[in-house]
Amino acid sequence: MVDAIFLKSKYRGVLMIAVSKDGNNNIFPLAFGIADSENNESYNSFFNQLRNAIRVREQLSILSDRHPAIANAITNIYPDCQHGICIYHTEKNLRKRYFSNVVLSLFYNATTAYKRTKFYTFMDDTEKVDKVAAEYLKEEEPKRWACLFHTNRRYNMLTTNNVESMNAILRKARQQSILRLIDYILNKLQR
Repeated sequence: MVDAIFLKSKYRGVLMIAVSKDGNNNIFPLAFGIADSENNESYNSFFNQLRNAIRVREQLSILSDRHPAIANAITNIYPDCQHGICIYHTEKNLRKRYFSNVVLSLFYNATTAYKRTKFYTFMDDTEKVDKVAAEYLKEEEPKRWACLFHTNRRYNMLTTNNVESMNAILRKARQQSILRLIDYILNKLQR
């Protein structure tokens, strides 16, 4: 799972974070990076460093929000990786644009369906309820957000909540200078 948070100190920028889950289902930080902004160049650099650290893994899946620079970097650096998008962020966009509890329920059911007939039934029902919401969902390939079409091991991870948890831990520290932020991260990881 990959995300970034904005730095609030004198030197603005972003802290990029990659996390996973260990065998005990705990959050396991993989990499941190500091860049001037979320853009293609910074994410390419971040994913290059991540690749140097963890190499290429078979059946690798990376989950993120819909930021285009993340998608571009994954395509460039990990071409065989499957890039999934966080359903929480997608649901939030649906709620903001097309608020309807029926659409949200149908979206969640389509996301977690394991049979094609069920998935297409939920998508057809979404179109009947709200054509605009259905078109929004079709902007992304189902393999990026629906479990059924995600061919690599996703381990039923549908959201980037784990990286968001790491962001929450670092929320106050991001107001410090970059060196103090790095010290804070190292101290947190060594506990």
